[in-house]
Amino acid sequence: MPVPKSSQAQKHESVADRIYEQLLRWIVNGTLQPGEKLNEVEIASFFSVSRTPVHEALLLLERERFTDIYPARGSFVSRLSRKECDAVYEAISGVASSVARLACEKREESDLDRLVELNAIFAKAQVSGDVEQVLAADRSFHTAVAQLADNPFLLAYHQQLQAHVYRFEYILSAIGFGRESSIAAHDALIEALRVRDADAAEAATNRNWLDCYRDQRAVLWEAITRRGWDADQ
Repeated sequence: MPVPKSSQAQKHESVADRIYEQLLRWIVNGTLQPGEKLNEVEIASFFSVSRTPVHEALLLLERERFTDIYPARGSFVSRLSRKECDAVYEAISGVASSVARLACEKREESDLDRLVELNAIFAKAQVSGDVEQVLAADRSFHTAVAQLADNPFLLAYHQQLQAHVYRFEYILSAIGFGRESSIAAHDALIEALRVRDADAAEAATNRNWLDCYRDQRAVLWEAITRRGWDADQ
């Protein structure tokens, strides 16, 4: 197949990607709330584009379960369900555990220094109390660990799951539940990577994600239900 003479399709795709990334960011941080209607005309006006790339971005978000599209009704930010939330934390814990085990095999000494630096940034963000800084630093740390596995398939799945997880992490942060315990979990993971103990790395990862979620699940869902975001209502 010859290369197309026009680059219009590629440019158009990048516009849809840009809209997708911004809408995803707003959904994750709660700027766009669960159940909120997404007006294609307003979004197109905001980005100064036609409705076509907006519709494409919304379709991609629906495929990744961030939006729901109903015939004759339009697009809405997906509401939150307990079953899906449980599944998300179980999934990221499983993927992150696999990543951590591979990272034990593949990491370099310089990688450990970088993780120590990132965890220090995370700890400093905790002191600041800035939710955006805290969650961005936490995400940077886990992304760096995922990159050490040197597996593009696991990395892509890990990144997708992180977006779902941080929808809930923003809610927890908004009601006063931070990730202070994660500093110690990060330290434990770094030490496990240092000595190449895959079992310890997996255990630290599970503590960081699944155990922490289970400890806060009841409070999280009380907050979600009170705000009318529970899809099971």
